[in-house]
Amino acid sequence: MQPTLLEHLRCPACRQRLRAASDDRLECQGGHTYAVRDGVPRFTGEITRTAESFGYMWGEQAERVVPPETVWPYHLHAMLQALAAPPLHGLILDAGCGEGIDLAMVALDPACEIVGVELSDGGVRTSLARTRGLLRAQLVQADLLNLPIADGTFDGAYSYGVVHHTADPPRAVREIARTMKPGAPLLLYVYEDFSDRPWRWRAALALANSARHLTTRLSPAVLMRWCRWLSPVVYTLCTLPARHFRWAARFPYRHGTTPWGLSGDLYDRLSAPIEERYSREGATRLAVQAGLEVVAVAQQRGWMVYARQPLAAAGAGSRDVIEPDRPMSRCEAN
Repeated sequence: MQPTLLEHLRCPACRQRLRAASDDRLECQGGHTYAVRDGVPRFTGEITRTAESFGYMWGEQAERVVPPETVWPYHLHAMLQALAAPPLHGLILDAGCGEGIDLAMVALDPACEIVGVELSDGGVRTSLARTRGLLRAQLVQADLLNLPIADGTFDGAYSYGVVHHTADPPRAVREIARTMKPGAPLLLYVYEDFSDRPWRWRAALALANSARHLTTRLSPAVLMRWCRWLSPVVYTLCTLPARHFRWAARFPYRHGTTPWGLSGDLYDRLSAPIEERYSREGATRLAVQAGLEVVAVAQQRGWMVYARQPLAAAGAGSRDVIEPDRPMSRCEAN
């Protein structure tokens, strides 16, 4: 663990500064202690079912990670493009880094240092493997609902597809915002609720949610096998029509690249016990209630929000939404 990371860590129980009691233990003046394993501070108690489920998927990749230089543009790249946001720089928070692809990509940028926070054991294990040798990347195992990070630490933050799987998404966004410096940007992605779509889309979503009552009760290994079998079916029914027909341009899973490449996306969709979905207004409200100023909103397989920590201090939720200029509607059509 690098000294710069220790400088920003705080006890999640009492918010006091932490110190290294030994190579494998942190402690605060209040007497709380936390393990450090493989250089990663561990602030976890009971791992949630959601973290256990996603951790299985990400942990499978720990022995198969590719060098970070060969990683393709990923979720952060998509958000930056869709929202026309400037590149991040400085000390960055990856809030829910999962398997660590974006974490590794940002760590390759000499303008950035990055801290990835991940709750699952499998995600931490794979993120460690993916960032091995990248000195600008650090990992912390912790819950987004109670980040062990000092106020005003980060120059920027992003979170892709994570807060809507927590027990309290507004609290998760408030915790992220708390750790951001004045003026720091946040890029956030959450699932859409299809409230702006025709009834047949809402009916399809309701049918999928009904299936989740069963799939969330399956063991991770069994569900993953089912998702691998379903992948070519979904590719044929969704990806191929979206490529060739205008009427299918907004089909889900239109991003598929190969018939067998959607198993992870299907597992993501079918495994999480908690899944909140949002309208455009609801996604924007997550940022506003955290005291952030919304700069732009884009629709791309869900809602992407670009917001900033105000330069002047003010209470959370005290601002009106700053709507994007109407030229930003080109993003909403993606």
